[in-house]
Amino acid sequence: MVMRPYLKWLAGLSILVAPGTVVPGSQSVRAQRSRIVEAVEVVGNRRLSAKDILSHVKTRPGEPFSAWQSSRDLQELVRLGVFDKTQLRVTSETGVRGGVVVVFEVAELPLLLEVKFRGLRGIEESEVIAALRERNISLVKDSVYDPVKIRAARLLIRELLASRGWPNTVVTIRSELGGTYVSIEFAVSYEQY
Repeated sequence: MVMRPYLKWLAGLSILVAPGTVVPGSQSVRAQRSRIVEAVEVVGNRRLSAKDILSHVKTRPGEPFSAWQSSRDLQELVRLGVFDKTQLRVTSETGVRGGVVVVFEVAELPLLLEVKFRGLRGIEESEVIAALRERNISLVKDSVYDPVKIRAARLLIRELLASRGWPNTVVTIRSELGGTYVSIEFAVSYEQY
């Protein structure tokens, strides 16, 4: 069988576990594939238990190691939406018995502690919350902080104020992080012409 040059290069690499991330190791991919998983560990978790996190992972101790499966497990953890994607990693290292130890490094997104609105004119806070709910923008206590939802909420507040006669508003998002929780404040200011 003729092997293309890039496949020869790839076969000599260590495990590719996430897009753009190569984990160094002393064994080739082929050699690691035949090794047994000694342990699967989680590091960096604060709120969620390792057991809860590993319930979403299919890599198991005692089974043959698969870099492909480890990568799929990592993607499954991304899909949960509770971890910072930029800090989520999976690595493998040689275990004490010569097998593979798979380590998932996680960083949990903070939970919302509170959401405040300051400076609203011509609209009640309850109306803003109802409009957010209609658009499926959930900003309730103990939900996972999602920067995309926060930005969408800011735009919605501007739209609501414009529809009530305040088209020239600036909505500033202020956040205060405290451990595993974050408080958000939407501060509205009105430009005068």
